[in-house]
Amino acid sequence: MDGAENRIGMPAAEEERRLTTRAEVISRLAAAVADAGARAPLAQRLGETCRSILDGDGAAITLAYTLPQRLTVCSTDDVSSTLEDLQDILGEGPGVDAYRTARTVVARLGDHGSGPVWPLFTEAARREVGMATVVAIPVPMGSDVLGVLTTYRSGSDHPEPEAALAAHLAAAVGAALLRDPDLADPPGEFTGAWAGRAEVHQATGFLVAQLGLSPDDALALLRACAYADEVTVADVARRVIERTLDLSALARDRRQPPAGL
Repeated sequence: MDGAENRIGMPAAEEERRLTTRAEVISRLAAAVADAGARAPLAQRLGETCRSILDGDGAAITLAYTLPQRLTVCSTDDVSSTLEDLQDILGEGPGVDAYRTARTVVARLGDHGSGPVWPLFTEAARREVGMATVVAIPVPMGSDVLGVLTTYRSGSDHPEPEAALAAHLAAAVGAALLRDPDLADPPGEFTGAWAGRAEVHQATGFLVAQLGLSPDDALALLRACAYADEVTVADVARRVIERTLDLSALARDRRQPPAGL
């Protein structure tokens, strides 16, 4: 019957369209999982599939987003990598908020959008990648958040994806990643794919032991140095481990109270 509605008042045609879309999501993700034996890692295939489904120019998947063992398991292009690196260095941005609040967050990097919310990230992102719409979707793991799926499109006026579809996609991605053998090791052991983050963890521990900092302050110090030198946190961590960078003076400055107190 034309114009028929389902029992909750949604037009039948609209309900069918959404169900078809969700079925397509599952089908395409299942194909990515089934094809995981090919050269590209599973996480990379999932990221490319998410980019396509969400009509993005690029996508990234980052686990443990605000923790020392933070790990980007997929980045489909240089812009996505830059956006993830900036948020890692600055400790702010849509991905950070999505991870902490378990809600989808949209950043519009235009002439006026998002600036007051993340002033450092917005300024740096505009300088590095130009105008863009960034959508950060939390990837669930039961009642917790496993990580963040982020997509971007050039231009700041794109609509955000339909909420139910984004949530369904993120949940499916989370379920697939939990079965990925490359990510199966506990983060504290830093084996498999986690090994790429081991240097940050090691450098953080070094600063805690040698300079008497808290883990949060040690990681903040690594981020501050990375921001000042315009490099990644991993680059700074590697120099600390190799003893080619001494952060003791910066650490003293962080602990020293302002003059007159």
